Formats: sequence, structure tokens, C-alpha cells
Amino acid sequence: MEVLKRTEKQDSFRREVEELVKQIEQDDLKVAIFMEYTTPPEKVKPKLIKFEKVLPLLERISESGKTQKGVAKIMFFSPSTCRNKGLTPTMMAGFQLLKPGVSTKPHSHNMASIYLVFKGQGYSVIGNDKIEWKAGDIFVVPANEVHYHVNTGNEDCVLFDVTDAGLLESLGILEFRE
Repeated sequence: MEVLKRTEKQDSFRREVEELVKQIEQDDLKVAIFMEYTTPPEKVKPKLIKFEKVLPLLERISESGKTQKGVAKIMFFSPSTCRNKGLTPTMMAGFQLLKPGVSTKPHSHNMASIYLVFKGQGYSVIGNDKIEWKAGDIFVVPANEVHYHVNTGNEDCVLFDVTDAGLLESLGILEFRE
């Protein structure tokens, strides 16, 4: 069986119907003559994120108190994902640091999140449920649930999360609420 390859033929197709296309197109409206012949999206490359390089950034952000005293949150994205700013076209990932005794502000968003407790211990209130966790545990925050995280230990807590924010942003429906 022959492997099908996507090839760019828009330019040759457009030349044949250019005058008609010009009558339709506007600043924010373009015509693709036949989708199967458009250029494929840029390939997303594998990534490696070194935690020992991330930790100093989290510590500096949490100490600055710019977003919230004792809390830092960073997310990662690939320029190849264009608009959605994810590591892949559908997923976003990041780290959150909470100093001892600190909690995040209650908030919600329409993205679902899967958290890995990288370091520390504490709990999260998710809707009406209190979930206690420690290093190595994984917990899930469903979409649209009001939630917050609390560090109950004596050391910094670091959470790693993966969300479907990239997909929702690509669809133009990503929302956050405090």
C-alpha cells in the first residue's frame, strides 16, 4: 500500500480561481481551496524539562510575591503549537510551588488537570471534597470545579500538572475564574 503524503497545492489551485477568491477574502477571512492540499502543521518536537533548572525559577517567583506571596506557577509551551501555547497542540504542562503553610486562592477553569505531587505534602479542596496528598501521589481536578491547594508540610511543595488547556485554547473556549 502506498503511503499518502500531504502536498502543498494551494498556490496552483488559487491561480486558477484568484479573481473569485479575492471577492470572498477579507483581512481575517481566507480561503483554502481544498484542505487535503494545505501545508501540514509544523511537527512538535520531543522535549526534556530539567527540574534542577526549573526549581530556582519557581523559588524566585514565589519569593517575589508578584502573583501571590509564597506561590509560583509556570507553564511550558512550544512555539510550534502556535496559538494554543501548549507543549503539544492539545496539552499544557507546568509546575507550581507553594511555600510551607501557604494556600492558593480558590479558582476554577474549564480545563481538566492531572497533578503529580513532586515534592511535599498537603491537601486540595476540589468542589466539596478534601483530597490529602504527599510526594508521589497523583490527583485529578475535573473541569469547572472550584479548587485550591494547601501546603501543610515544613518544606516547599511542588506540584506538576498536565492539562487539556491547549485543546480548549485552540477551540477558543478556555476560561479562568477567581
